[in-house]
Amino acid sequence: IILRPHQKASVWRILQTPNCLLAHTVGAGKTYVTCAAAMELRRLGLARKPLIVVPNHMLGQFASEFLALYPGANILVATKDDFEKQRRKTLMSRIATGNWDAIIVTHSGFEKIPVSRATQEEFIKGELRELQLAIEQQRKQDNSRIVKSLERAKKRLESKLKELAATDKKDDGLTFEELGVDRVFVDEAHYFKNLYYVSKMTRIAGLPQTASQRAFDMFLKVRHVQRMNGGGGVVFATGTPIANSVAEMFTMQRYLQPRVLADHGLQHFDAWAANFGEVVSALELSPEGGGYRVKSRFAKFTNVTELQNMFRMMADVKTADMLDLPRPEIQGGKPQEMVSPASEDLN
Repeated sequence: IILRPHQKASVWRILQTPNCLLAHTVGAGKTYVTCAAAMELRRLGLARKPLIVVPNHMLGQFASEFLALYPGANILVATKDDFEKQRRKTLMSRIATGNWDAIIVTHSGFEKIPVSRATQEEFIKGELRELQLAIEQQRKQDNSRIVKSLERAKKRLESKLKELAATDKKDDGLTFEELGVDRVFVDEAHYFKNLYYVSKMTRIAGLPQTASQRAFDMFLKVRHVQRMNGGGGVVFATGTPIANSVAEMFTMQRYLQPRVLADHGLQHFDAWAANFGEVVSALELSPEGGGYRVKSRFAKFTNVTELQNMFRMMADVKTADMLDLPRPEIQGGKPQEMVSPASEDLN
């Protein structure tokens, strides 16, 4: 197996960049890049225990491709059965004590690896401090509507903190921090884009308003790995880093560029949005079609060049036009409609 030039370049990019986003088009070979990067990090002594997180349906295929590329690799493939309650402690012990070239787990299995209570409490308390500062600032500006929405968000976090303190530890097995994982690769990372964030822009269309526990869990584990590696150690791979809103770019930067955002004073979404976007209000037809209404949307973007330069510091972007990968030719040069007569059952 010979890697293509863009795959070799991407492996080198991962070795040289603290955190990396493989924003490669579908079919560009992100699997081989991930496997090769993990093995090179091990060979160079830059990683002791890489963990690769893949979609549930890709576990078998990913493992077979890894062994096709490196037949002698010592890998641990954690199946759904390994994460059953009666077998989970054994799996955690194997991960913690084994000298693995790579550990491959599914998205759902990765979520079942617990994070320590101290890590969760530290993060929630930090978010509560930020919310309190935002509430005080909005009270000075007499923005009662925004204050109410921020207070609701604060109450949700406070209740979550109380639940965390009141709940006994369900599983006395090892936590993620105790496994020794020092590098994390996440395939199809767009599944974790619904990350919780604090914002006073609560009624603006075009902004992600959902928050998932899966993304929150990933964020805590990413932060732990980055603390171990001086801010690096995480690789995301996806063909659709931005699907519904440019605001999803902020989520990817929050995962992979926390220091860059902090250095520029952009670690909070409102500051990021103020620098790179504008809220546009316009008349739109109401959903029921009975008239018009004024709708505010996060739809205009500024300083795009600066945003792109910052994003490309960690994003390795490869589109289909850039790669010109070999594809089978289509007869006639373009797709053709093939009409088949309906069967008697359909008629």
